[in-house]
Amino acid sequence: MSQPQPSLAPKPWLSSEATPFVRIQKVTKKFGDFTAVDDVSLDIYRGELFCLLGGSGCGKSTLLRMLAGFETPTEGRIIIDGQDMAGIAPYDRPTNMMFQSYALFPHMTVEANVAYGLLREGVRKAEARERVAEMLRMVQLTQFARRKPHQLSGGQRQRVALARALVKQPKLLLLDEPLGALDKKLREETQYELIRIQETLGVTFIIVTHDQEEAMTLSTRIGVMNAGEIVQVGEPPEIYEFPKSRFVADFVGSVNIFPGRVVEDEPDFIRLDSPEMGGTIHVGHGVSCTLNQQMWFAIRPEKITVTRDRPDAEHNVVQGLVEEVLYMGNLTAFRIRLDSGKTIRATRANLSRQEHEPISWDERVWLHWGDTSGVVLAQ
Repeated sequence: MSQPQPSLAPKPWLSSEATPFVRIQKVTKKFGDFTAVDDVSLDIYRGELFCLLGGSGCGKSTLLRMLAGFETPTEGRIIIDGQDMAGIAPYDRPTNMMFQSYALFPHMTVEANVAYGLLREGVRKAEARERVAEMLRMVQLTQFARRKPHQLSGGQRQRVALARALVKQPKLLLLDEPLGALDKKLREETQYELIRIQETLGVTFIIVTHDQEEAMTLSTRIGVMNAGEIVQVGEPPEIYEFPKSRFVADFVGSVNIFPGRVVEDEPDFIRLDSPEMGGTIHVGHGVSCTLNQQMWFAIRPEKITVTRDRPDAEHNVVQGLVEEVLYMGNLTAFRIRLDSGKTIRATRANLSRQEHEPISWDERVWLHWGDTSGVVLAQ
């Protein structure tokens, strides 16, 4: 089976000369009076593993179905590999879709399930056998070729569905919540397998998921959706560390968000007055804002240091009472009620196997964060 090669450009989305493989241009989809996808424009490049991330009803699956041809845009255009998909039936598109349910035929063997689409398209049996055998080797299921789906684990069934989708050599593979039926440990293991297969074949993947950790682990880039719109597109570190709105900051990972009013605005720092924080917040870089403007300060729990003794720091020091301590193995999570009454979350990595006198419930503690540890948001 011929194998497409990944794009040579490590990050083609940063190049003005790179040509997008998928172009979604001002696409809207309405169902009666309801707008499921609202004026979405998005470029995806060859060889990407792109994740559409959002909650239930945000429009991500509808957008995926329009790419597959199962739904028709009310407005706008979808272009794949330079070809406008208007009027192109799903079976004539250079795409294949893998559904959350896997939809395997229970009466067929693994081998027959993977070969089904090839034989329906008239591929010779000898060629089909060769392509199926190669794909089963790729997903490490050769020894299970004669088993039925009910004789497989959830992760193995997922790989059968993936092999069936890839054996037809699509240019674009669409995956709708592909790991949603797996337990946490198996899902993590399968994520690495999915990345390995995608990098080996070089096929462009677009994955729909509501799982933030899954999107962060799998993707080259993430498109965060809300209410039918793409609200931010970026690489995983960009989405996590530099969200553009309170929605993105709150949706992707855990975060503390405090409202504040700009009381100092200098080229190299600003200061926010935040009664919920119990004082002022010092931000050690310039921000596009004006005096007295309402802003929001967002900071991740792992960026906050929790100590019994007052930190030797001039800025961003507050006190509170520990209300909850959750030991999670690799880290310990704290819920701390500040003197202002606001609850803040902080985490600490468990770097040693045993801690002498760990911080516990009902202790008074100090919290501190660096002046570049958080992000200031205008919306």
